[in-house]
Amino acid sequence: MFKTFSVSAAAFAATLVGATTFDLPAIGKELKFASFVGGPHPMNRFVFAPWTKEVAKLSGGDLTVKMYYGGSLGKGGTKQYKRAVDGVADITWALQGYTANLFRKTTLIEFSKLSKDTVDATKRMWKVYNKHLSSEYSRVKPLAIWVGDAPVLHTKIKAVNKISDLKGMKIRTPSQYQAWMIQALGATPVPMPATKIYNSLDRGVIDGVLIAVSGVRSFKLNEVTKYHADGIAWGYSPFFAVMNKKSYDSLSQKHKAIIDKTTGLAMSVKAASIYGKAGAKVFKGLKADKKRSVNTLSAAEVAKAHALIKNAEENIIGRVKKEGIDLKPALKALRGAGG
Repeated sequence: MFKTFSVSAAAFAATLVGATTFDLPAIGKELKFASFVGGPHPMNRFVFAPWTKEVAKLSGGDLTVKMYYGGSLGKGGTKQYKRAVDGVADITWALQGYTANLFRKTTLIEFSKLSKDTVDATKRMWKVYNKHLSSEYSRVKPLAIWVGDAPVLHTKIKAVNKISDLKGMKIRTPSQYQAWMIQALGATPVPMPATKIYNSLDRGVIDGVLIAVSGVRSFKLNEVTKYHADGIAWGYSPFFAVMNKKSYDSLSQKHKAIIDKTTGLAMSVKAASIYGKAGAKVFKGLKADKKRSVNTLSAAEVAKAHALIKNAEENIIGRVKKEGIDLKPALKALRGAGG
């Protein structure tokens, strides 16, 4: 009797174990995605929010990505890369220019006349990535690398009609390379993240800003600027979306495959294209606004600016060489990566 009961009990226990171990659905995995700007920003609205839905759909809901907008996991774009490295967030996005010393080769895409548009610049970076840029992303899993739309000079009180007008003006710059370029044109560069521009212009801390035209709308700079100077062929500011390495490595093979399939060049080109279209739309609106001045510098002034910028770029190569980094091979590769 005792033996029969034991077998039955064992069978019953096995049934319970089987039910609890094999019949219950797998526990889902949620990734935290930190954005330093709000949900309405074009990158969040048209790239990353749709991506989170795609990931959820492809995984059947057992891999999800939760967006944390407006710096809710930590304020400021300048620390976004570190947040990904340290695991404060699983995924972050921002500009390489905010931590320019870590991305000396990637930020070469900011050089003048190197690319014809946002998509071209983005494709150039990906074509040279494996050989020239990958070492700059060794601490993270890169998901996307792309550029924003072309920068323009936006000022509050004084119009820039010629290069000499910049003398003494305090101009916000998004990166170290562009700070050195602005300095070469006679202005005083003031590096700061885009989220601080509005208040700095409003309080007179800076006189103007070098930023992609789409940023005028994204950061409401139309409220604190009146003059917009076009014509100079500034390079494009690069962006990244990166993932904490441990977060990626901890994923199942199925989940890794989903991340890999939905990111990379395709996501990057999509982001670049959206920036390009957004910039064109905003610039059209600025030109139509009777209350502001949008001017294109004369050919003579543009030539003067380009000569000064070219000299600044040559100086940049020399300055960075002293840091032990030879930029020439990467720059040559980027220039030859078109088509």
